[in-house]
Amino acid sequence: MAAPFARIPALIPVLLLAAAGTALPQAPPAAPPIRPEALRQALLARVNQERSAAGVRPLALDPALDRVAQARAEEIGRHGELPREEESFLLISQRERRLREAGYIPHGWTESVTATVGEVEAVVRYWKAGDSFRAAMAADYRDFGVGVATLRGVPLYVFLFAWPERDFFARQIAGLADLPAVRSEMLARVNAARRAAGQAPLSADPHLDAAAQEHAQDMLARTYYDHNTPEGRTPRERVEATGYLAHKVGENIAEGEFSVEEAMSGWLGSSGHRKNLLDAGFTHLGVGLAIGRFEDRLRLLWVQEFAAPGI
Repeated sequence: MAAPFARIPALIPVLLLAAAGTALPQAPPAAPPIRPEALRQALLARVNQERSAAGVRPLALDPALDRVAQARAEEIGRHGELPREEESFLLISQRERRLREAGYIPHGWTESVTATVGEVEAVVRYWKAGDSFRAAMAADYRDFGVGVATLRGVPLYVFLFAWPERDFFARQIAGLADLPAVRSEMLARVNAARRAAGQAPLSADPHLDAAAQEHAQDMLARTYYDHNTPEGRTPRERVEATGYLAHKVGENIAEGEFSVEEAMSGWLGSSGHRKNLLDAGFTHLGVGLAIGRFEDRLRLLWVQEFAAPGI
């Protein structure tokens, strides 16, 4: 005898989605009315019980995730059948876009679609038996959204688990809050590379720090990435505007690296940047770092200013 329910797990670990569907049996003739808000709260409580048992932090309901999950549930209900695997892959970018349009910028997210009858305990027990349950217990997830609809008379649930980009970003940049310490670390790393190449060490210079910081912040504020500003202002002009009269100026910039070590590794692996780092003609170093939203994502912008005084 066929079971009076059907389930489709749809798993999206950090934007990778896999889905498999089954035919939906006919629903029982009389289903109790669905109360979406009460269901959301009850499902959240039940899911958090599972997460507590798994030793991971509880989730919070997020209105943006609720809206996206609800739209998805209603869409599936109108379509009249559970999504197939090949269709689900095509919808990854669409769902990502919907999350962003709803005001939630995710770093990672998982979706699970379940159609079954029964109370909350039965729904969670049934969903728990599927493939997507394990992914939903991942410790990184912070937020939860639920969509509630019907599919051929059977209650349909869309669960969204996500963690925001801001959480990931905050974790990654935790060691960069102290800019003087970052500059000191950068100088030490630059001088280690110069020492290994047989070159004299550089000294920190506050004028160069100011020029580097100004450029990093300007690139972030005006969303460009170049040695020259949109008006054509050059590294030399920025350095000399601080009062440093330079005989020679060089500049390295980088975007996205989450540590001094990452930035230095990238520069040392590039011939042009490495040339600046090891140039015997430079005597001073300045370092700038700006952190914030750059175009559509959170970004880090690094600047190194190299110079030697003279006319």
